Amino acid sequence: MKHQPILYYASRLREAGNAFILAELAKAGLHDIAPSHGDILAQLLAEETLNMSDLALHAHRTKSTVTALVTKLEKNGYVERIPDLGDSRGVKVRLTEKGKALKPAFDNISEGLQRLILSKITEEEARLLECLLKKCVEDD
Repeated sequence: MKHQPILYYASRLREAGNAFILAELAKAGLHDIAPSHGDILAQLLAEETLNMSDLALHAHRTKSTVTALVTKLEKNGYVERIPDLGDSRGVKVRLTEKGKALKPAFDNISEGLQRLILSKITEEEARLLECLLKKCVEDD
């Protein structure tokens, strides 16, 4: 049996999620944030301050990608880089007050994404789908 449609449907789900995120960011007046910034901002909303390596690890991005995303977010005033006192060559990233103010918008978007999924499938089906997708993308 062939399973190529799995990637097609996963891609369509991602497109629907990104379209929803962009629409909600626009409604909130956040035109300088892209869906690609979400992983970085979500990690910092949860942890407040992370070094670049940990941020890359938790966001499942390469260090160079994280550097580019952080640079853009820093330029727009959402994050700032500070010296890592535990590593003289290291840098930590933390949210600015403007970045911390994103929490209500991010919570709203997260809840909306949940509604998007649960409008199509049951809670039990969502848990199973999450488990199966995780199994497809994570290393053992």
